[in-house]
Amino acid sequence: MNYMKKHTAIILSGILTVVCFAMYALNISNYSFIDTDETKFVSIAKEMLNYSEWINVRLNGENIINIPPLLFWIVNLSCIIFGKISTGAVRLPISYISVFSILFMFFSIKSILTKTYAFIISLIMSTCFGIIVFSHLATNDMLSAVLMMMSIVFGYLSIFGKKEKNIFMFRQLTYIFSSFAVLSCGILGFLVPFTAVLAMNIFAGKLKQMFNPKNVIWGIIIFLLIVMPWNVYMFCKHGINFILTNLSLLNFFHTTGIRKMAVVTGLFLLGFSPWALSSLWILGRNFKDTIDSVISYFKDNSPDKLKEKWQKLKKINQFISLNTITFFTVLIFALLYGEKNTYLILLLMFPAACISGRYWYGYLLKKEHNKSIFVSTMIPDLILIICSLAGLFGHNILNKFIFQGIINLVIPLVIIFFVIPLISIFAIILKGRFLTFIANLVLMISLSFVITPITFNFITLNSGENDLIKFAQTAKKAEVQLASYGIKKYSLVYYYDKKVKFIGEKNTKKLKEFLNKNPFDYIVVEIKDLWDIESANIKYMLLESGKRYCLIQKMPYEIEKMQDDSEPEVIVY
Repeated sequence: MNYMKKHTAIILSGILTVVCFAMYALNISNYSFIDTDETKFVSIAKEMLNYSEWINVRLNGENIINIPPLLFWIVNLSCIIFGKISTGAVRLPISYISVFSILFMFFSIKSILTKTYAFIISLIMSTCFGIIVFSHLATNDMLSAVLMMMSIVFGYLSIFGKKEKNIFMFRQLTYIFSSFAVLSCGILGFLVPFTAVLAMNIFAGKLKQMFNPKNVIWGIIIFLLIVMPWNVYMFCKHGINFILTNLSLLNFFHTTGIRKMAVVTGLFLLGFSPWALSSLWILGRNFKDTIDSVISYFKDNSPDKLKEKWQKLKKINQFISLNTITFFTVLIFALLYGEKNTYLILLLMFPAACISGRYWYGYLLKKEHNKSIFVSTMIPDLILIICSLAGLFGHNILNKFIFQGIINLVIPLVIIFFVIPLISIFAIILKGRFLTFIANLVLMISLSFVITPITFNFITLNSGENDLIKFAQTAKKAEVQLASYGIKKYSLVYYYDKKVKFIGEKNTKKLKEFLNKNPFDYIVVEIKDLWDIESANIKYMLLESGKRYCLIQKMPYEIEKMQDDSEPEVIVY
């Protein structure tokens, strides 16, 4: 017992490591790359490794000037260590970075508050649906979110720090990790953490300390030493187009819109499940009091008065205040740019977990927020139970084509979506606070460990990605050029391992011209487009057919002539 008391932090961090490793790192090689941004990023990394071109980013033989290289360096280092390019070698760095981020968060918060607070917040963060999903994908989203989160956390620590030497070190680490974030996701990697840290220092009345000449000069030097080499190289190679392309990503008018904001909000609420509803419910009940306290705080906004008010706040209130500021700062950027930059939505989950952790700490240890947690737990649990019943009896109700591919999910769904929520409902009714919290944790851990590989395999099956993989490998084995008609899927690039010809828009006239010029090429087309192709009197041979796509080639003249001379109509597919 004495050993456990003395080494509580080590034990808790060990539990976090095991839980996170089980959620993020196991089963990551049991499903193909997902044909979203993952195949795009993996294809870039593969070209970088194959051609040993470590500075210039290329995709399908073309220069890409708006994607920084840090992710590809990390992924290729992993591939070199493992001795080959594989799903496991490519995805493992992101999984490890996710595990590290949770441990970093635990020890950082522990240094500000208590081990209990830090542990609860870390568990909430680690079991967010969005964090679990993107920890399994080899994209720059998780990497960028972690780097920006670390930059902001060091901003926290500089505000809470007491020794001048530590404060200086924390401020330099803020610059260092924001510079790495720039090499991961571009200029937003600096703008987002800088704006958040600036807002926090204004709130704490420490703006002068933030812009201390010594801190700023050293910070700028370190930032430029990390960021400038790659950017200068790219500017010299691509000229002003490099700068204009990257600045165009920050076009305010291009990125705003009610629909885009609604999409970002929906993605955040989904990604922050199962903690989103409880946090929103409690925040909504206390919204008026929160607004009143903020207005009161800034009535006299001189730096000295703000500093005096800051010092009067309890440490937990200081911590929640900084996280609230961070949340709304990042939210503004996410609403503007988050639809295409998912890392901003993932970054939102860090301050959200800190705020949610405060509520759950009050519920678990101080018996607060009983009604809010009751309602916000009952609603999603009942929904999950209904979903599990639908999954159990779905094969008798749904069309077999729709249900195909998820039949293996039925038993896991029943166990995870029925049994665990049922236990949670009984726990909340019987006021078993810790059991209610643990049920949420077990739900997300089970989803990650059991369903993630099956779900991703289901996505690749029903999206037709398995067809693309098979066709790319067929063309590679036959040693012929591969092309695609109106389909820009980077699974073809990765598995073909050579340059793929993308025939941009679906125009049968262009397709006919392409076939005449390239009669031996294999072309991937959607099955639904075959009717238009035949209507345009394009003669082709069907080489392979899949669920959504098929592989065709221009029909040789001899066979075409033989078919034209025959009396019955020949159906080619």
